[in-house]
Amino acid sequence: MSLYNSITKISFIALALVGCQSIGNNENEQQLSNISIKSLNERAPEPTASLHRPFDFPLVLSGNFGELRANHFHSGIDFKTQGETRKPIHCAESGYVSQISVSGGGYGRAIYVTHPSNGLTTVYAHIEQYAPKIDSIVRAEQYRRETFAINLKFPADSIPVSKGEIIALSGNSGHSFGPHLHMEVRHTATGDAIDPLPYFKNFIADSVAPKAHKLILYPDKQKGLVNGSTNATYLSIDNSEKLEFNAWGLVYPAINANDYMTNTLNIYGVKYLTLKIDGQEVYKRTIDRFQFNATRAINTLVNYKDLIDNNQWHMHTRIPQSRPLGCIVESTLINGAINIDSERDYNCEFIMSDEYSNRNSVSFTIHGTKSAIKQPLLKGKLISHLSNNDTINHKGINIRFFKGCLYEDVNVDVSSNSNTKYHSLIYTIGNDEIPIARSYRIAIDLDNDNIINKKQYCIVRINGNNKSACKSLYKNSKIIAYVNRFGNYAITTDESAPKLSPRNEDKWASTGIISYHISDNLSGVKCYRGEIDGKWVMFELDSKNAIISYRIDPKTIKQGKDHIITIKATDNCGNEQQITNKFYW
Repeated sequence: MSLYNSITKISFIALALVGCQSIGNNENEQQLSNISIKSLNERAPEPTASLHRPFDFPLVLSGNFGELRANHFHSGIDFKTQGETRKPIHCAESGYVSQISVSGGGYGRAIYVTHPSNGLTTVYAHIEQYAPKIDSIVRAEQYRRETFAINLKFPADSIPVSKGEIIALSGNSGHSFGPHLHMEVRHTATGDAIDPLPYFKNFIADSVAPKAHKLILYPDKQKGLVNGSTNATYLSIDNSEKLEFNAWGLVYPAINANDYMTNTLNIYGVKYLTLKIDGQEVYKRTIDRFQFNATRAINTLVNYKDLIDNNQWHMHTRIPQSRPLGCIVESTLINGAINIDSERDYNCEFIMSDEYSNRNSVSFTIHGTKSAIKQPLLKGKLISHLSNNDTINHKGINIRFFKGCLYEDVNVDVSSNSNTKYHSLIYTIGNDEIPIARSYRIAIDLDNDNIINKKQYCIVRINGNNKSACKSLYKNSKIIAYVNRFGNYAITTDESAPKLSPRNEDKWASTGIISYHISDNLSGVKCYRGEIDGKWVMFELDSKNAIISYRIDPKTIKQGKDHIITIKATDNCGNEQQITNKFYW
């Protein structure tokens, strides 16, 4: 499966802040606490619709549906564009443009087309340019609102499109690290993401089966042992090790595997994964459809510790109490655990297959070896995943959990220590090896409330020598933030303005492109504004490269004279930087 490419460590925009969420008011808190993750009883509908292929050239994928990515499933398929941009994109079916979004990260430029005839909506992302009739509408609205980033929704039939019509040109915009088209198929009524591959499989060759590389057996930390230990045992399949374990109590098998396709060296996610014990199917995972509000629960499909420590995607059978992926995972095992309670051999088999029925399997044996299991001492307060407004208070910090914050009941221990670099104690909250379903609230007392601009205070998450800012709020000598990771937190200040620096200034006149590097040291750039001769112009943001750029429009910028450019950037702590440059064009 495609491993997630780490975001370049530039503290740039609020959406890029690690492990942090925006501050909400009480009404928003209530709305969040009422969110429930529903389980679907139905699989993805059979692809009876006939969708037009997006490109005329041979179709090859660089990514498939449901691949395991950082905190989310891949919600579409990625079509290669022969290493180039500006390839015409054809509309999959007749319908109307229902939404347009433009941003410097994420999908970049994206277009959503709703198809009433089949109940589907298709999404096309990372594009470079919209078709003229669409582009004119988007640009007019961007200039009216004086913003590059925009999200527009349109009523039915206001922008009709036909099947096969060219609606855009492919690109590399947003959080994309190479030219390609990210395409989604969604069920319009529910908004669910559906695997698009069945609609296009006749155009794409695949005769290669998935392949496993590593086999792991995890013991339940309280009720299991593997090879006499509470630690997992890892076996390499590539090295043809003897695939057997000794175990007792509750254990969770896991596999590290990828899928592959014909005519490409890319790696993909495994769509179908089944576990059999003594010939009986006990676990099945099918990624053909999911709800976006459940996508973060991808962290429950893998061992989270191995993921955050080593970026290893070890897909295990463990199922948390809340069963957040009931539409994807089925099991006759209680919480996905094998109960090794007899001194015998448990003959197990993982089976992997893809959309084309290419299949592979890995057999292994668990020897039931009776052992005494020592119960660990659990620290901290037990927080139920069903509780609402459960709180923990500890030496200057208040922690509040809302309903749905946790995937299962968890003992949350809180400790603290002092450090002169921060405006508070450093707090260690819970066990960082446990994934969080959605944000919980922390409020930390300020030890030294001694700066005038209270917006410059912020809570940071500390991971070794690295720290990442959380969007924070000052209130009554406390700093409040909503965070979605356990770990180490403290209060610091961000008193430095964003940095702005011209790029290739000597070539502005010849290329007609004006560009700047834009970055921030901690809290991230919240907004920016560019003006030429006192009038707003649209500097486009490329967040992956921390660049804003403007292509000079001779209709609005007069030639043969000096011009004054003013760029202003503001970070999430209210610090501002403004620079002015002169150029002749």
